[in-house]
Amino acid sequence: MREAQPVARALRLAFVLERRQFDRWRTGKVKGLPRDEACQVLERMFPGRTAQELLSPGVTVGGPPPQGAGGTTFVLEDEVNRRSLLGLIGAAAASPTAVEFMRDTRRRMDAALEGAAISEATLERWEETARDYARAYQALPPQDLLADLLADFAEVGRLLEERQPIRHRRRLCRVAAQLAALAGIFASALGEHREARGFFHTGRLAASESGDQQLEGTLAVRSAIVSLYYGTPATAYAEASRARRGLGTVIGPASTRALVVEARALARMGRVVEALPLLRQAEDMFGHLTPEDREDVALGYTERQFLFHLGNAWTHLRRPEEAYPAQQRALASYAPGEYLDPALIRIDRATCLAQSGEPEEAYRVAGDALLGLPAEHRTGMVMRYSQDFRMTAGHTKMPAGRQFAELLRS
Repeated sequence: MREAQPVARALRLAFVLERRQFDRWRTGKVKGLPRDEACQVLERMFPGRTAQELLSPGVTVGGPPPQGAGGTTFVLEDEVNRRSLLGLIGAAAASPTAVEFMRDTRRRMDAALEGAAISEATLERWEETARDYARAYQALPPQDLLADLLADFAEVGRLLEERQPIRHRRRLCRVAAQLAALAGIFASALGEHREARGFFHTGRLAASESGDQQLEGTLAVRSAIVSLYYGTPATAYAEASRARRGLGTVIGPASTRALVVEARALARMGRVVEALPLLRQAEDMFGHLTPEDREDVALGYTERQFLFHLGNAWTHLRRPEEAYPAQQRALASYAPGEYLDPALIRIDRATCLAQSGEPEEAYRVAGDALLGLPAEHRTGMVMRYSQDFRMTAGHTKMPAGRQFAELLRS
Protein backbone atom coordinates (compact mmCIF):
# COMPACT_ATOMS: atom_id res chain seq x y z
CA MET A 1 0.00 0.00 0.00
CA ARG A 2 1.54 3.28 -1.11
CA GLU A 3 -0.41 5.01 1.68
CA ALA A 4 1.49 2.99 4.31
CA GLN A 5 4.95 4.13 3.26
CA PRO A 6 5.03 7.42 5.24
CA VAL A 7 3.82 5.59 8.36
CA ALA A 8 6.49 2.91 7.93
CA ARG A 9 9.13 5.61 7.64
CA ALA A 10 7.84 7.27 10.83
CA LEU A 11 8.18 3.91 12.60
CA ARG A 12 11.66 3.46 11.11
CA LEU A 13 10.59 0.23 9.42
CA ALA A 14 11.99 -0.93 6.11
CA PHE A 15 9.15 -3.41 5.40
CA VAL A 16 6.00 -2.06 3.75
CA LEU A 17 2.79 -3.99 3.17
CA GLU A 18 1.77 -3.75 -0.49
CA ARG A 19 -1.85 -3.28 -1.56
CA ARG A 20 -2.10 -6.64 -3.31
CA GLN A 21 -0.90 -8.35 -0.12
CA PHE A 22 -3.44 -6.44 1.94
CA ASP A 23 -6.24 -7.50 -0.43
CA ARG A 24 -5.22 -11.16 -0.12
CA TRP A 25 -5.43 -11.01 3.69
CA ARG A 26 -8.79 -9.24 3.92
CA THR A 27 -10.47 -11.45 1.30
CA GLY A 28 -9.50 -14.56 3.23
CA LYS A 29 -7.19 -15.98 0.56
CA VAL A 30 -4.38 -16.15 3.10
CA LYS A 31 -4.84 -17.32 6.70
CA GLY A 32 -3.14 -15.81 9.70
CA LEU A 33 -1.47 -12.43 9.97
CA PRO A 34 1.39 -10.79 8.05
CA ARG A 35 4.72 -10.26 9.72
CA ASP A 36 4.99 -8.02 12.74
CA GLU A 37 6.29 -4.93 10.88
CA ALA A 38 3.22 -4.79 8.63
CA CYS A 39 0.89 -5.19 11.61
CA GLN A 40 2.58 -2.27 13.36
CA VAL A 41 2.03 -0.06 10.32
CA LEU A 42 -1.66 -0.96 10.02
CA GLU A 43 -2.34 -0.46 13.71
CA ARG A 44 -0.60 2.92 13.64
CA MET A 45 -2.70 3.97 10.66
CA PHE A 46 -5.96 2.94 12.39
CA PRO A 47 -5.69 3.59 16.16
CA GLY A 48 -8.01 1.43 18.23
CA ARG A 49 -8.08 -1.34 15.64
CA THR A 50 -6.00 -4.47 15.76
CA ALA A 51 -4.32 -5.92 12.70
CA GLN A 52 -6.57 -8.97 13.03
CA GLU A 53 -9.70 -6.79 12.88
CA LEU A 54 -8.41 -4.80 9.92
CA LEU A 55 -7.46 -7.90 7.93
CA SER A 56 -10.63 -9.86 8.64
CA PRO A 57 -12.46 -11.04 5.53
CA GLY A 58 -15.34 -8.76 4.62
CA VAL A 59 -13.67 -5.48 5.55
CA THR A 60 -14.09 -3.44 2.36
CA VAL A 61 -11.89 -0.41 1.75
CA GLY A 62 -14.14 2.45 0.83
CA GLY A 63 -17.25 0.37 1.70
CA PRO A 64 -19.67 0.63 4.64
CA PRO A 65 -17.75 2.10 7.60
CA PRO A 66 -17.23 -0.41 10.41
CA GLN A 67 -17.88 0.66 14.02
CA GLY A 68 -14.83 0.92 16.27
CA ALA A 69 -14.56 0.94 20.05
CA GLY A 70 -16.64 3.57 21.80
CA GLY A 71 -18.93 4.05 18.80
CA THR A 72 -16.15 5.63 16.68
CA THR A 73 -16.73 5.29 12.94
CA PHE A 74 -13.75 4.34 10.80
CA VAL A 75 -13.63 4.97 7.04
CA LEU A 76 -10.53 3.22 5.78
CA GLU A 77 -9.80 5.33 2.71
CA ASP A 78 -10.27 8.67 4.50
CA GLU A 79 -8.11 7.51 7.39
CA VAL A 80 -5.43 6.26 5.02
CA ASN A 81 -5.46 9.55 3.11
CA ARG A 82 -5.31 11.63 6.27
CA ARG A 83 -2.40 9.75 7.75
CA SER A 84 -0.63 9.48 4.42
CA LEU A 85 -0.85 13.23 4.03
CA LEU A 86 0.65 13.79 7.46
CA GLY A 87 3.50 11.47 6.63
CA LEU A 88 4.11 13.01 3.21
CA ILE A 89 4.12 16.55 4.56
CA GLY A 90 6.47 15.50 7.32
CA ALA A 91 8.79 13.84 4.82
CA ALA A 92 8.68 16.48 2.07
CA ALA A 93 6.29 19.41 1.94
CA ALA A 94 6.75 19.70 -1.81
CA SER A 95 5.73 16.09 -2.54
CA PRO A 96 3.42 16.03 -5.59
CA THR A 97 1.14 13.55 -3.83
CA ALA A 98 0.82 15.81 -0.81
CA VAL A 99 0.18 18.86 -2.96
CA GLU A 100 -2.49 17.01 -4.94
CA PHE A 101 -4.22 15.88 -1.76
CA MET A 102 -4.12 19.39 -0.32
CA ARG A 103 -5.56 20.80 -3.53
CA ASP A 104 -8.44 18.32 -3.52
CA THR A 105 -9.14 19.01 0.14
CA ARG A 106 -9.20 22.76 -0.48
CA ARG A 107 -11.54 22.37 -3.45
CA ARG A 108 -13.96 20.28 -1.41
CA MET A 109 -13.97 22.95 1.28
CA ASP A 110 -14.52 25.67 -1.35
CA ALA A 111 -17.50 23.74 -2.67
CA ALA A 112 -18.92 23.27 0.82
CA LEU A 113 -18.59 26.96 1.63
CA GLU A 114 -19.87 28.23 -1.68
CA GLY A 115 -22.81 25.89 -2.05
CA ALA A 116 -24.32 26.11 -5.51
CA ALA A 117 -22.65 29.40 -6.43
CA ILE A 118 -19.08 30.57 -6.57
CA SER A 119 -18.19 33.22 -4.01
CA GLU A 120 -17.20 36.83 -4.67
CA ALA A 121 -13.81 36.17 -3.11
CA THR A 122 -13.15 33.25 -5.46
CA LEU A 123 -14.14 35.32 -8.49
CA GLU A 124 -11.77 38.08 -7.46
CA ARG A 125 -8.99 35.53 -6.97
CA TRP A 126 -9.46 34.18 -10.47
CA GLU A 127 -9.53 37.66 -11.98
CA GLU A 128 -6.24 38.46 -10.26
CA THR A 129 -4.78 35.14 -11.44
CA ALA A 130 -5.11 36.19 -15.09
CA ARG A 131 -3.33 39.47 -14.35
CA ASP A 132 -0.53 37.61 -12.56
CA TYR A 133 0.16 35.48 -15.64
CA ALA A 134 0.28 38.55 -17.87
CA ARG A 135 2.71 40.32 -15.56
CA ALA A 136 5.01 37.27 -15.53
CA TYR A 137 5.07 36.83 -19.32
CA GLN A 138 8.22 38.80 -20.11
CA ALA A 139 10.26 37.29 -17.27
CA LEU A 140 9.33 33.58 -17.07
CA PRO A 141 9.70 30.97 -19.85
CA PRO A 142 6.42 30.62 -21.79
CA GLN A 143 6.48 26.82 -21.47
CA ASP A 144 6.47 27.07 -17.66
CA LEU A 145 3.70 29.65 -17.64
CA LEU A 146 1.60 27.63 -20.07
CA ALA A 147 1.83 24.48 -17.95
CA ASP A 148 0.57 26.31 -14.86
CA LEU A 149 -2.05 28.25 -16.77
CA LEU A 150 -3.59 25.13 -18.31
CA ALA A 151 -4.18 23.69 -14.84
CA ASP A 152 -5.98 26.89 -13.81
CA PHE A 153 -7.88 26.98 -17.12
CA ALA A 154 -9.18 23.47 -16.41
CA GLU A 155 -10.31 24.48 -12.93
CA VAL A 156 -12.22 27.49 -14.28
CA GLY A 157 -13.84 25.11 -16.78
CA ARG A 158 -14.91 22.89 -13.89
CA LEU A 159 -16.53 25.89 -12.18
CA LEU A 160 -18.37 26.76 -15.39
CA GLU A 161 -19.83 23.26 -15.51
CA GLU A 162 -21.59 23.97 -12.22
CA ARG A 163 -24.73 26.06 -11.88
CA GLN A 164 -23.89 29.70 -11.21
CA PRO A 165 -25.92 32.91 -11.02
CA ILE A 166 -25.86 34.71 -14.38
CA ARG A 167 -23.71 37.59 -13.10
CA HIS A 168 -21.15 35.15 -11.69
CA ARG A 169 -21.13 33.04 -14.84
CA ARG A 170 -20.40 36.10 -16.95
CA ARG A 171 -17.44 37.02 -14.78
CA LEU A 172 -16.17 33.44 -14.93
CA CYS A 173 -16.53 33.47 -18.72
CA ARG A 174 -14.49 36.66 -18.82
CA VAL A 175 -11.77 35.00 -16.74
CA ALA A 176 -11.88 31.97 -19.06
CA ALA A 177 -11.50 34.29 -22.07
CA GLN A 178 -8.55 36.05 -20.44
CA LEU A 179 -6.83 32.77 -19.63
CA ALA A 180 -7.49 31.50 -23.16
CA ALA A 181 -5.97 34.70 -24.57
CA LEU A 182 -2.87 34.25 -22.44
CA ALA A 183 -2.63 30.54 -23.34
CA GLY A 184 -2.72 31.55 -26.99
CA ILE A 185 -0.01 34.16 -26.45
CA PHE A 186 2.23 31.65 -24.66
CA ALA A 187 1.60 28.99 -27.31
CA SER A 188 2.44 31.51 -30.04
CA ALA A 189 5.69 32.40 -28.27
CA LEU A 190 6.57 28.70 -28.31
CA GLY A 191 5.90 28.48 -32.03
CA GLU A 192 2.69 26.45 -31.62
CA HIS A 193 0.66 28.73 -33.87
CA ARG A 194 -2.18 26.27 -34.57
CA GLU A 195 -2.83 25.78 -30.87
CA ALA A 196 -2.57 29.54 -30.37
CA ARG A 197 -5.35 30.14 -32.89
CA GLY A 198 -7.42 27.42 -31.22
CA PHE A 199 -7.13 29.12 -27.83
CA PHE A 200 -8.03 32.49 -29.32
CA HIS A 201 -11.15 30.90 -30.83
CA THR A 202 -12.09 29.35 -27.48
CA GLY A 203 -11.47 32.70 -25.82
CA ARG A 204 -13.79 34.46 -28.26
CA LEU A 205 -16.59 32.02 -27.39
CA ALA A 206 -16.10 32.77 -23.69
CA ALA A 207 -15.81 36.53 -24.27
CA SER A 208 -19.01 36.52 -26.30
CA GLU A 209 -20.89 34.84 -23.46
CA SER A 210 -19.41 37.33 -20.99
CA GLY A 211 -20.74 40.22 -23.08
CA ASP A 212 -17.30 41.88 -23.29
CA GLN A 213 -17.01 43.13 -26.88
CA GLN A 214 -13.56 44.67 -26.41
CA LEU A 215 -12.23 41.38 -25.07
CA GLU A 216 -13.74 39.48 -27.98
CA GLY A 217 -12.12 41.97 -30.35
CA THR A 218 -8.77 41.62 -28.56
CA LEU A 219 -8.84 37.86 -29.15
CA ALA A 220 -9.62 38.38 -32.84
CA VAL A 221 -6.70 40.80 -33.15
CA ARG A 222 -4.40 38.37 -31.32
CA SER A 223 -5.27 35.74 -33.91
CA ALA A 224 -4.31 38.23 -36.63
CA ILE A 225 -0.92 38.72 -34.91
CA VAL A 226 -0.30 34.97 -35.15
CA SER A 227 -0.87 35.25 -38.90
CA LEU A 228 1.55 38.20 -39.00
CA TYR A 229 4.32 36.09 -37.44
CA TYR A 230 3.56 32.62 -38.80
CA GLY A 231 1.24 33.13 -41.76
CA THR A 232 1.06 35.80 -44.44
CA PRO A 233 0.79 39.60 -44.12
CA ALA A 234 -2.29 39.54 -46.36
CA THR A 235 -4.10 37.17 -43.99
CA ALA A 236 -3.05 39.23 -40.97
CA TYR A 237 -4.33 42.42 -42.62
CA ALA A 238 -7.69 40.86 -43.49
CA GLU A 239 -8.18 39.44 -39.98
CA ALA A 240 -7.21 42.69 -38.24
CA SER A 241 -9.46 44.75 -40.53
CA ARG A 242 -12.39 42.42 -39.86
CA ALA A 243 -11.78 42.63 -36.12
CA ARG A 244 -11.69 46.43 -36.21
CA ARG A 245 -14.93 46.60 -38.18
CA GLY A 246 -16.55 44.34 -35.57
CA LEU A 247 -15.52 46.76 -32.82
CA GLY A 248 -17.28 49.67 -34.51
CA THR A 249 -16.34 53.21 -33.56
CA VAL A 250 -15.41 52.42 -29.96
CA ILE A 251 -11.94 53.67 -29.05
CA GLY A 252 -10.15 51.07 -26.98
CA PRO A 253 -7.03 48.92 -26.77
CA ALA A 254 -8.40 46.28 -29.15
CA SER A 255 -9.24 48.73 -31.95
CA THR A 256 -5.90 50.53 -31.48
CA ARG A 257 -3.99 47.26 -31.65
CA ALA A 258 -5.97 46.24 -34.75
CA LEU A 259 -4.93 49.45 -36.52
CA VAL A 260 -1.27 48.79 -35.74
CA VAL A 261 -1.51 45.19 -36.98
CA GLU A 262 -3.07 46.41 -40.23
CA ALA A 263 -0.26 48.94 -40.67
CA ARG A 264 2.45 46.36 -39.87
CA ALA A 265 0.94 43.91 -42.37
CA LEU A 266 0.73 46.58 -45.10
CA ALA A 267 4.32 47.59 -44.38
CA ARG A 268 5.49 44.00 -44.91
CA MET A 269 3.61 43.93 -48.20
CA GLY A 270 5.32 47.16 -49.29
CA ARG A 271 2.05 49.12 -49.38
CA VAL A 272 3.56 52.22 -47.81
CA VAL A 273 0.94 54.73 -48.94
CA GLU A 274 -1.85 52.73 -47.25
CA ALA A 275 0.15 51.96 -44.08
CA LEU A 276 1.18 55.52 -43.17
CA PRO A 277 -2.30 56.96 -42.46
CA LEU A 278 -3.17 53.91 -40.35
CA LEU A 279 -0.08 54.48 -38.22
CA ARG A 280 -0.97 58.12 -37.69
CA GLN A 281 -4.53 57.13 -36.81
CA ALA A 282 -3.24 54.53 -34.35
CA GLU A 283 -0.99 57.12 -32.66
CA ASP A 284 -3.97 59.43 -32.24
CA MET A 285 -6.18 56.62 -30.91
CA PHE A 286 -3.51 55.49 -28.46
CA GLY A 287 -3.45 59.00 -27.06
CA HIS A 288 -7.15 58.63 -26.16
CA LEU A 289 -6.80 55.35 -24.23
CA THR A 290 -7.56 55.49 -20.53
CA PRO A 291 -4.80 55.02 -17.94
CA GLU A 292 -6.41 51.67 -17.06
CA ASP A 293 -6.11 50.52 -20.68
CA ARG A 294 -2.44 51.50 -20.75
CA GLU A 295 -1.67 49.70 -17.49
CA ASP A 296 -3.41 46.40 -18.31
CA VAL A 297 -0.54 44.20 -19.52
CA ALA A 298 -2.91 41.31 -20.26
CA LEU A 299 -5.71 42.77 -22.32
CA GLY A 300 -4.99 46.47 -22.56
CA TYR A 301 -2.29 48.14 -24.63
CA THR A 302 0.68 49.43 -22.67
CA GLU A 303 2.90 52.21 -23.96
CA ARG A 304 5.92 49.96 -24.28
CA GLN A 305 3.90 47.42 -26.31
CA PHE A 306 2.66 50.21 -28.56
CA LEU A 307 6.17 51.61 -29.06
CA PHE A 308 7.53 48.13 -29.85
CA HIS A 309 4.86 47.59 -32.50
CA LEU A 310 5.23 51.12 -33.85
CA GLY A 311 8.99 50.60 -34.21
CA ASN A 312 8.35 47.30 -35.98
CA ALA A 313 6.04 49.01 -38.47
CA TRP A 314 8.61 51.76 -39.19
CA THR A 315 11.28 49.05 -39.58
CA HIS A 316 9.33 47.32 -42.33
CA LEU A 317 8.52 50.67 -43.91
CA ARG A 318 12.31 51.18 -44.14
CA ARG A 319 12.16 54.33 -42.07
CA PRO A 320 14.96 53.87 -39.51
CA GLU A 321 14.84 57.54 -38.53
CA GLU A 322 11.31 56.86 -37.22
CA ALA A 323 12.03 53.34 -35.93
CA TYR A 324 15.07 54.09 -33.76
CA PRO A 325 13.38 56.55 -31.35
CA ALA A 326 10.41 54.22 -30.85
CA GLN A 327 12.73 51.25 -30.24
CA GLN A 328 14.86 53.23 -27.78
CA ARG A 329 11.87 54.43 -25.76
CA ALA A 330 10.41 50.92 -25.70
CA LEU A 331 13.64 49.28 -24.52
CA ALA A 332 13.99 51.81 -21.69
CA SER A 333 10.66 50.59 -20.27
CA TYR A 334 11.73 46.97 -19.72
CA ALA A 335 13.48 45.71 -16.60
CA PRO A 336 16.71 43.66 -16.90
CA GLY A 337 14.88 40.41 -16.08
CA GLU A 338 12.32 40.83 -18.89
CA TYR A 339 13.36 39.01 -22.02
CA LEU A 340 10.96 38.38 -24.89
CA ASP A 341 9.94 41.78 -26.25
CA PRO A 342 13.38 43.40 -25.69
CA ALA A 343 14.99 40.63 -27.77
CA LEU A 344 12.50 41.18 -30.61
CA ILE A 345 13.01 44.96 -30.46
CA ARG A 346 16.79 44.53 -30.74
CA ILE A 347 16.33 42.24 -33.74
CA ASP A 348 14.16 44.95 -35.32
CA ARG A 349 17.03 47.38 -34.71
CA ALA A 350 19.40 44.93 -36.41
CA THR A 351 17.04 44.82 -39.39
CA CYS A 352 17.18 48.62 -39.63
CA LEU A 353 21.00 48.47 -39.62
CA ALA A 354 20.98 45.90 -42.41
CA GLN A 355 18.63 48.08 -44.44
CA SER A 356 21.00 51.02 -43.90
CA GLY A 357 23.95 49.13 -45.41
CA GLU A 358 25.59 47.96 -42.17
CA PRO A 359 25.24 44.16 -42.34
CA GLU A 360 28.20 43.37 -40.08
CA GLU A 361 26.88 45.59 -37.27
CA ALA A 362 23.39 44.23 -37.90
CA TYR A 363 24.54 40.65 -37.35
CA ARG A 364 26.40 41.68 -34.22
CA VAL A 365 23.31 43.35 -32.70
CA ALA A 366 21.05 40.41 -33.62
CA GLY A 367 23.59 37.93 -32.24
CA ASP A 368 23.86 39.84 -28.97
CA ALA A 369 20.06 39.83 -28.72
CA LEU A 370 19.98 36.04 -28.99
CA LEU A 371 22.95 35.43 -26.71
CA GLY A 372 21.41 37.69 -24.09
CA LEU A 373 18.45 35.32 -23.81
CA PRO A 374 18.49 32.38 -21.39
CA ALA A 375 18.20 29.13 -23.37
CA GLU A 376 14.61 28.52 -22.22
CA HIS A 377 13.54 31.84 -23.76
CA ARG A 378 14.90 31.03 -27.24
CA THR A 379 11.50 29.79 -28.30
CA GLY A 380 9.68 29.51 -31.60
CA MET A 381 8.77 33.18 -31.99
CA VAL A 382 12.29 34.46 -31.26
CA MET A 383 13.78 31.97 -33.69
CA ARG A 384 11.23 32.83 -36.37
CA TYR A 385 12.00 36.52 -35.89
CA SER A 386 15.72 35.76 -36.17
CA GLN A 387 15.28 33.76 -39.37
CA ASP A 388 13.25 36.60 -40.92
CA PHE A 389 16.04 39.03 -39.98
CA ARG A 390 18.65 36.81 -41.64
CA MET A 391 16.65 36.75 -44.87
CA THR A 392 16.44 40.55 -44.81
CA ALA A 393 20.08 41.11 -43.85
CA GLY A 394 21.54 38.92 -46.63
CA HIS A 395 25.35 38.79 -46.88
CA THR A 396 25.14 35.25 -45.50
CA LYS A 397 28.66 34.38 -46.77
CA MET A 398 30.43 37.08 -44.80
CA PRO A 399 31.96 35.91 -41.48
CA ALA A 400 29.32 37.67 -39.36
CA GLY A 401 26.56 36.06 -41.43
CA ARG A 402 28.06 32.58 -41.05
CA GLN A 403 28.50 33.09 -37.30
CA PHE A 404 24.87 34.12 -36.95
CA ALA A 405 23.71 31.07 -38.94
CA GLU A 406 25.77 28.86 -36.64
CA LEU A 407 24.18 30.53 -33.63
CA LEU A 408 20.72 29.76 -35.00
CA ARG A 409 21.66 26.10 -35.53
CA SER A 410 23.00 25.80 -32.00
